[in-house]
Amino acid sequence: MATNSDSGSIVFTPPLGETVFMTAESSSFILSAASTRSVKILAQIGDEVSLFKSIEDVLALGELQVYQVSLNATFCGATEVSIFEHGNSGRQLLGTISLVRSIESKVMEREFCTKVILDEGENFKSQRLEWLDQHRWEGWAWYRPRDTWIEASFTSLHDLSPQVTTHSLLLRPTTPANDPHSVFAVFPASSSEAFVTLSAARADEAPGIYARVRRVKKSGNVDVFVTGKLGLKENPVTIIRGAIDLACEKYGLSTAPFQTDTDGKNPFNRLGFCTWSSIGENVPLTYDLMKNLVQSLRQDKVPIGTFIIDDGWQDIRTGRNGADTSRGLWTFGTWPEMGCSLSEVVKLIKDTLETVRDVGVWMTLYGYWNSVAPDSPLAKKYEMRTFRLNPNSLPGIPQPLGGFDTHQTCSIADPKDRVYCLPPKHRAYDFWKDYFSSCATAGVSFVKVDNQAYGSFLEDVEGGEEFVAMWDGMTKAANEVFGGNRVIHCMAHYERMFNGDIGLGAATNRKKVVFRNSDDFGLPRPNVHRDHIRYNIYNALLTSNLCLVPDADMFMTNAQWPEYHATLRAFFDGPVLAADKPGSHDSHILEKLIGVSPTSGIHEVIKTENAIRPLCRNVWERFLDAGVGPALKGSSYISSCRSANIVLWNCRAEAQDDAVDLIYTEDILDALDLPTGSKNINMAIWISDAAKARSVTVNASTGENKFQPVLAIRLPPKAVEILSIAPYHAVGEAAIACLGLIDKYAGLVAITKLEVLGTRLSANIRYQGILGFLVSESGNMEKDLRVTLDGKEFPFTMAHQSEKLYLVQVDLNAAGCSLDRDYYTVQIGFS
Repeated sequence: MATNSDSGSIVFTPPLGETVFMTAESSSFILSAASTRSVKILAQIGDEVSLFKSIEDVLALGELQVYQVSLNATFCGATEVSIFEHGNSGRQLLGTISLVRSIESKVMEREFCTKVILDEGENFKSQRLEWLDQHRWEGWAWYRPRDTWIEASFTSLHDLSPQVTTHSLLLRPTTPANDPHSVFAVFPASSSEAFVTLSAARADEAPGIYARVRRVKKSGNVDVFVTGKLGLKENPVTIIRGAIDLACEKYGLSTAPFQTDTDGKNPFNRLGFCTWSSIGENVPLTYDLMKNLVQSLRQDKVPIGTFIIDDGWQDIRTGRNGADTSRGLWTFGTWPEMGCSLSEVVKLIKDTLETVRDVGVWMTLYGYWNSVAPDSPLAKKYEMRTFRLNPNSLPGIPQPLGGFDTHQTCSIADPKDRVYCLPPKHRAYDFWKDYFSSCATAGVSFVKVDNQAYGSFLEDVEGGEEFVAMWDGMTKAANEVFGGNRVIHCMAHYERMFNGDIGLGAATNRKKVVFRNSDDFGLPRPNVHRDHIRYNIYNALLTSNLCLVPDADMFMTNAQWPEYHATLRAFFDGPVLAADKPGSHDSHILEKLIGVSPTSGIHEVIKTENAIRPLCRNVWERFLDAGVGPALKGSSYISSCRSANIVLWNCRAEAQDDAVDLIYTEDILDALDLPTGSKNINMAIWISDAAKARSVTVNASTGENKFQPVLAIRLPPKAVEILSIAPYHAVGEAAIACLGLIDKYAGLVAITKLEVLGTRLSANIRYQGILGFLVSESGNMEKDLRVTLDGKEFPFTMAHQSEKLYLVQVDLNAAGCSLDRDYYTVQIGFS
């Protein structure tokens, strides 16, 4: 995982300093470079020196030069390639790449499993994973560095933390002795009876990787499993899924696809708004503040469908839970200074904003941040008792370091004095049923339940049982009062949810629940914006394979890198929540996120059905380093039109440098989920922000063709770019590709069906917007081309893109709405 820092403005693929493993049959090695300036580059193996040649058939965006060299690979064992720049002062060594000839793989796909048994009376156990050699692997470890959040960090398994708990692993080999094409996923699978995490050896333990198991059920023997999946030349997502499926089989659970809520009334499919950053973080809410906000939103005509009243509305008291600063819930109502009841606030929102259909409220899994006030009316009514908090209830969590250190975690001040006041487990459901019923009576139709993972610190087995009962009771009550999937589960990164019986679908009858996928947006930390993108995408590698709908958190449309963050939300399947200050929003950003239904005229969020994933090649790249280097690259496949998006974010450190990247044939095959042997597939590529297009023929029948660059892209700091990749369809003597709505971030999602009907390409489109087509030259374009909407001639514009390529735009914003249609049917072809 080496950096390109020595190469300055030249970015190499593979990067300098990397070790590249070559198969026994490989006869050549291809090295590419993208440079921000014209250069002369040489590659040397032994005494043989080769000149990088300029590649002309590459669409370069941002004043880039593209070079490539093919080197004879006749060596055995290992050799080194030296890369030079030849200038006025002679040769300057830029760096080296090590080539290792690997023997033909004898490692087949394998599964691994360790069962850890807690006997009666045994509350904690550590067990070494004999099949996981810590000296052979490196990769992504999903650490829990803070109370309630899990984040992926790259590490050698030899350097895995013995203290910070690890919740999953995705690994590749570190040495030539191992099969270089292996991918290894390790999944510790918790249940509602025992939680399991991983860590390196601690004091007095033999070196290795250990399963750490904690009992959260008082009686009986308890079994938990740690599973592993080893595969060759596989998509890492497939390997992760394999480890998860193996865990399901060990627990006797189904491996069929999880069920997604398709209810058209789902509040999370419409544009949402949240008061948290808008009114001000940690600002107690009042009627006047809420009135000012909603009147501003009405004046600006923001088409909000879902509204969240975040923290600051509840009736609380301070200093009752073992610390002067603790805050406990007092009643189910609003705090006295609110100036009104919850029902009056909900009425204000709905009366002022006519597009709002659902109003939700924030709370925590324990009532408020420090649970319920012990001397409150609620404590008496629900027979509440106190549970002590103890950092050692989750062995391996480090003590607080203060500030925003990356390993800050347990924020329990004076744990000997800190307690949670909660209903006993047999009253948990009663508490939640009454609480949610009072909210529903006020007009609330969903909830955001925060601070869930903090229950890990409830002391002893009894505290673990209480933790499980609070979540189970809350979820059962929410489903009964509000309907299924009406909870946003937030700060919920812990064993049950992230890699346990909730994530595996056992606790939800295999119905997906909405799950906050990362820490908060816009926190005062270095590199926070790029890290927010990275944490969400890499967490989604795991969570999108679980019974969860990942939610990327709220964002602002007019502050804090808005387009950078808006793009991520369009390629996630969770809620899209704006949190702009009153009177401050960017309508251009919102318009690219939402579309109008052709049936009802209602605004809906245009987003993908699944969370974007890293390109396979990008999983291991150093896209976070300082200096000029590659971008973070994610892909999203849209099955309805057999198309895909590749999205690039500049994630260079401190937002100081450009990202420079090449997109290869291999990347297009990966994004479209096409096999390596696919050949002669004609694709159109639309580069959104640059508003440019090109055509490419995908021919990966040989290994070398996979590494043929088709695009070179240079992104300034804070920038993002979206590529839409769509197949050409033969229409008479022409070829036409449908790009979806090109004025939207995820515009390909608007296509519900594509088919060729005689001399026309027919597309069903489910939102208003600017529909784009790329048409290859065929006769007299301006005279012969025709577009119809629902069978009637419809106007369009046409612009010359390149020598034989035209962009056709159809403005569906002028098409109107009708209850007689479910979508627009647009046909394009020749008379």
